[in-house]
Amino acid sequence: MQPVKAPTSPLGVPLPTWAESIRRPWAYLARGRGRRALLACTLLLAARPACAARSVPEPLTDWLAGLGDAAQALAGGQADASAAAARRAFSARPRGAAGARAQAALGLALAEAGRPSEAAEALEVALAPAIAPARPHLAFLRGQALLASGEPHAAARLLEQAGADLRLAVARRARFLAGEALVEAGLPAEAVATLDAALRAWPTDPAAAAARLALGRALRAAGDEARAAETWRALWLEADLPEARGAGELLAAWRAAGGPVPLATADDHLARAERLVATARPDDALQELAAAREADPEVPAGRVEVLRAAALVGLGRHAEAARVAAPFADDPDPRVQRSARLALARAAARAGRVDEASRRYREVAASDAPIAGLPEWRQRDLGDEAAYLAAWLHYDAGDYRRAAAELDAFARAYRRTSRRVDEALWFAAWSRYRLGRTADAARAFARLSRGPFADAAAYWQGRLAKDARRGARLLRAAAAGADPWYALLARARLEAAGIAAAPPAASPARPLPDAAPAAAAGQLAVAVELMGLGLEDEGLDELRQLARGGAARAAAPLVAQLAAHAGDAELPFRMARDFLGQSARTLRWSHPEPYPELLPARARAFGVDPALVLAVMRRESSFRRAVRSGAGAEGLLQLRPVTAERLAALLGVPGGVGDRLDRPEVNVALGAHYLALLGARFADPAVVLAAYNAGPGPASDWARSRAGMPLDAWVECIPYRETRQYVKVVLSDWDVYRRLSGGPAAPIDPARPVAAPAPGVGF
Repeated sequence: MQPVKAPTSPLGVPLPTWAESIRRPWAYLARGRGRRALLACTLLLAARPACAARSVPEPLTDWLAGLGDAAQALAGGQADASAAAARRAFSARPRGAAGARAQAALGLALAEAGRPSEAAEALEVALAPAIAPARPHLAFLRGQALLASGEPHAAARLLEQAGADLRLAVARRARFLAGEALVEAGLPAEAVATLDAALRAWPTDPAAAAARLALGRALRAAGDEARAAETWRALWLEADLPEARGAGELLAAWRAAGGPVPLATADDHLARAERLVATARPDDALQELAAAREADPEVPAGRVEVLRAAALVGLGRHAEAARVAAPFADDPDPRVQRSARLALARAAARAGRVDEASRRYREVAASDAPIAGLPEWRQRDLGDEAAYLAAWLHYDAGDYRRAAAELDAFARAYRRTSRRVDEALWFAAWSRYRLGRTADAARAFARLSRGPFADAAAYWQGRLAKDARRGARLLRAAAAGADPWYALLARARLEAAGIAAAPPAASPARPLPDAAPAAAAGQLAVAVELMGLGLEDEGLDELRQLARGGAARAAAPLVAQLAAHAGDAELPFRMARDFLGQSARTLRWSHPEPYPELLPARARAFGVDPALVLAVMRRESSFRRAVRSGAGAEGLLQLRPVTAERLAALLGVPGGVGDRLDRPEVNVALGAHYLALLGARFADPAVVLAAYNAGPGPASDWARSRAGMPLDAWVECIPYRETRQYVKVVLSDWDVYRRLSGGPAAPIDPARPVAAPAPGVGF
């Protein structure tokens, strides 16, 4: 594939237009991925010493070159070129395992080209050798091709074989697809048995929702209409799943045809609304609440209205939410009552009515009734969080005297039951600092010398120490290192004072193991062969499957190394974080630099440091392209679709990018653009990051109200716990990325006053 012609950016950096890269998503990734596929192929072939020991005849050279070209072209989305290269490889060595390998490459290329019958024929030859690491995957791909070419019976049998080894990631996909093939083959009873077994084994697999649609079809064909209708209804109730809409359409069509499908009840619509509120889809939730009223005008008002209040809170319409919730604050139903009081607490806190908000949060803490529209993990934590917020809100409102007393009281009352005791003690100490009672604050920080706030306490004890003791205390804080943010601040303070502080300790170099653990060797071999065929995503799926199993710790270095060769960032990052000690190599793995053909140019085109974009990506998504947050943010840099559309409009790019945020070329360009817009409004990177996480509105308020405050104190004063931690972590990672690239430290000056915000982006 030829590169797209590169214009010159407004900043003078030659680069392709990112709008065109959105329309041609492989244009800037294919070449790099092809080289990685070729490398994987070379690694696989190098593992066969029998070939290497002999002199290399010309046909073998042609075969190797053909396979490498086929894998490279396939990874670059050039199916016809891949097929031609595979045919050259087959002509060079048409017999035995070599010929089968060439036919495998040909089958993959033909499948990618949309020629399933020819792909199935080539893959049949590829499956002739009885033993091959990637045999289950080739069987799966041939089954797919047979199903697409109208041979569901043969496809189903082959897919059942492909799903035999449950250690492999392909087993799940094969078993789900086998069930769908049995439906197409007119064998509904067998399809029901196959799909039921797969759904019991992997109920949360990404393919499970589509399999439930197929199960409903199989049940209906088998005559079990009642269970078919219930299967689709249960899927429709899970309103946040993409397949839920399809289930609803199937039910509606069946009902219209006279089938045994009752109309949705008010309870059904309320269940969907609750799920939508819990998964951050408040607009859709409001539509379901209206449908509930239409289905049953007599539905209890409290059940509807507290969910409506929760949806309005999700939309940021707090005053309206309070008006809706107020009549139900003393409802006899404990669930309705507690839900209403939570909405009122949030609205009062947002409006600055601290005493009212504190009282409402104490009421929420005193109950354990479920809250409408709150995810399960939040339900478990809500009582503790509400009791803490009842005390902490006084700090947020600037009433530091009362905050110190309330937070100390919370710590005493909940010292054995709350995970927020240390946080309460921290803000009690910080309240004393804000009151100017530095001696009291230093004593309060000393109470935190052990535990999660130890590094923070050490730094602030140094900041508050008299000149004779300040240097020694800051040196200790710089050396502590468990929290890199405070070590970074301490080093900057020492450097400004002319005191030499040791740089971050260099990570030791450690060799990787030279053999795979026995429990993982087979899966590693499968992954290597798949990558050699150009099936990078499938190879990485097998590595992820291995990383979830019992052999993950022993295999972690090789999993990370192989994934890194394939150009993946997420797996090496996770293996380094979860299983591997610190070394020079694991530091690189834990701070990867993905998309080198794309990210640096896009960041620089918008005037953003690429290292900062990488640090944001590391925190936002852990380098997972398709991840979606509970708040609806998507992709590598976690942008919400509505934000993406507004950014695209500013750049003159056609709409629809909000549906393509899983594509790196879309997400990285828009994320870099957003960081640039925030950088134009907020002078300090810390405020930029606060705005990226919490929104420009809150960050602007914080920058304006605390303008002139030193940066280190300003960060500590960020009221949102998540945003406060986010800023610290991302700035620390920014510094690491700059140092790893051989550049200077990140320009973070803890004494620099934070500037008031300029006009600018507000979304």
